Amino acid sequence: MIVPFQFLLKDALRMRKMFVWIILAVLAFLLAAFWQRLAIGNSVSVDSTDRYVNVVNLLVFRLLPLASAIYSTMILSQEVEQKTIVYLLTRPIERWVLLVGRWAATVTAVVIIAALGMIATVLGAGGFGAVHVTFLRDLGAIVLGAMAYGSLFMFVTLMFNRALIICVLFAFGWESSVPNLATGLQKLSILAHMQAIAKHPESEGGTKFLEGISGVLGKNTLSSVSSAFALIVFTVVMVGLSCYWFTTHEYIPREDSE
Repeated sequence: MIVPFQFLLKDALRMRKMFVWIILAVLAFLLAAFWQRLAIGNSVSVDSTDRYVNVVNLLVFRLLPLASAIYSTMILSQEVEQKTIVYLLTRPIERWVLLVGRWAATVTAVVIIAALGMIATVLGAGGFGAVHVTFLRDLGAIVLGAMAYGSLFMFVTLMFNRALIICVLFAFGWESSVPNLATGLQKLSILAHMQAIAKHPESEGGTKFLEGISGVLGKNTLSSVSSAFALIVFTVVMVGLSCYWFTTHEYIPREDSE
């Protein structure tokens, strides 16, 4: 498992693939630093915690599923489209070990990307002093969220060709609307469970439009413990299904990828 993990993680963290995410981290820093100007009427006083919470909800948590969707294609579908799947499967490694190792690498890469955005947001908001507890809860939320998104999107890439489209639609369609709805439906959203784990305090200086994009319009009454447990169970189930599917089906290079 270590070999496929190291190989894919090294590829995922290449500068050419990280460049866009570094730019977005800089954007998070700027948003946090100048959030006061986005406050309602510029008259609402927002402290460092408010700025941090607003930017994390708006940018970091919302970009995590997009990063996961993009990096999940590296697990297998990229190999199929580039016609290197045959060489990958000839390695003397059991299929499920290969799959889990590559999944773990993409999850690690997504966590690093999200953590960069969070650190940039903290620095833009004024430092770790006032938000260190919130930061630690958010770090736990992104780890569990990256695992859940990664396992779901991995299964989708195993099931469908051109799965990135499905994953992106889920990330920006389903995950943008369901957290804003009733609690019963929020249980079906990974983002809503992440928000429950993060337990962000009520923040000032946002707008209904920005709150809608962030997925915090609805009242989230989910328990942080139950949400963490739900994401762990979901991840285990989806990884198990993916391993079963991958070991029982054949994968050949796609002839229509050119």
